[in-house]
Amino acid sequence: MRRRALTVLSLALGVLCLVAPAAAADHSVARIQLRGVIDQVNAAYIEEALRVAGAGGHAAALIEIDSPGGEMSSMDRIVVAILGSDVPVIAWVAPSGARAGSAATFVTLSADVAAMAPNTTIGAASVVGSGGEDLPDTLARKVTNDAVARIRSLATSHGRNADWAESAVRDAASVNAEQAVTLEPPVVDLQAASIDELFAAIDTGARADGHAFAFRGQPLPRLSGSSIVDLSMNPGQGFLHLLSDPNIAFLLFTIGFYGILAELFHPNFFSGIAGAIAIVVALIGSNALPLNVGGLILVLGGIGLLALETVVASYGLLTVGGVVAIVLGGFALWTGVQPGQLELEVEVSPWIIGLVVVVGLVYAWVLVRAMVESRRGGVANRPVTALIGGPATAQTVIAPTGIAYAGGETWSARSRTADIGAGTPLRVVAVEGLELVVEPMGSETDTTPEG
Repeated sequence: MRRRALTVLSLALGVLCLVAPAAAADHSVARIQLRGVIDQVNAAYIEEALRVAGAGGHAAALIEIDSPGGEMSSMDRIVVAILGSDVPVIAWVAPSGARAGSAATFVTLSADVAAMAPNTTIGAASVVGSGGEDLPDTLARKVTNDAVARIRSLATSHGRNADWAESAVRDAASVNAEQAVTLEPPVVDLQAASIDELFAAIDTGARADGHAFAFRGQPLPRLSGSSIVDLSMNPGQGFLHLLSDPNIAFLLFTIGFYGILAELFHPNFFSGIAGAIAIVVALIGSNALPLNVGGLILVLGGIGLLALETVVASYGLLTVGGVVAIVLGGFALWTGVQPGQLELEVEVSPWIIGLVVVVGLVYAWVLVRAMVESRRGGVANRPVTALIGGPATAQTVIAPTGIAYAGGETWSARSRTADIGAGTPLRVVAVEGLELVVEPMGSETDTTPEG
């Protein structure tokens, strides 16, 4: 009986240990921040965050939106990630004063639940060029019709106002939170001033007009009282996201252009390296270069700069440029989200990036120190004339010219007398330019005193 009781107790504890983490995960909501311009950095971040939310067993993912819009290809990636999410996705335009403009309108309408905080706006989703300019007529019609079909599909599939959604694209229509929930059917499902108020409204099971909240045909889990787990951008993504500002990208392009121009007219390593890195980073920030391609270019370029340091005397500038390029390239390839290593999955491990940088710095330090030492007391600073009267050895036949070894280095040598065979001990009698004038040791003209 005692053994049976212990067995049953062990099984019960095992089941509790398995169920407890799942229960804890089921009562948490992953929060994702969509802030600023929608670019490829934001897209990669949200894709990874939604994957982590699904793999971590969270009850739902909450995307807080405050964005003026951005690039359509990045918007498409975010919409696809939301539609394919393994957990329900709640889009909430917040805090008060925020907006979901242009491309962010599509993101909001693609969520299983769309909500807005008071004093927020949504809409103005007309398609324009990258600089805000109008597109040519034919291209504008093609892109606009495609966007209309996309946004109507998103609105209809979630029981929202497809006519208004179309007007947001065709006529740049925009509404505030109060208008968005009172239209029939509504543009968004709920208006909520806080997360607690939002979760309480979702737990009612349906919005004001009776449309039920669902995820793949099933009711949403109860969210009231759920803990919030923030899935934030990693530092590298946060830095690269700053570059999406057109003003910063323009400045980087300008710096890169003038840096390379200065290098062509006055080679100095610094301006050329800084200019090349600035242009690659600007291409990443302007979405002209994919993150993975740009990151790979920077990493390979950084390795190349570190390799050049071994053969070119740059006084450490190549090393600094190589380290900077590798770090920036690692930022572009690092797609993990925070917090915690348990929820990090990166294309390139940050530990490997750090190890490469440390090894590069140590290697460069040893190399530079060796060069400095050799220049202080080695042959590098020794005057050529100091070799006169010293010993040398013929490395090749000198008839009348050849190669001799003297003072720890190999020199061009010339004999004024007879031909000299390889391996013959020599004495340097004169220096003409960078050529040594030699004669066999112990010859008639050798007057070097013994001692």
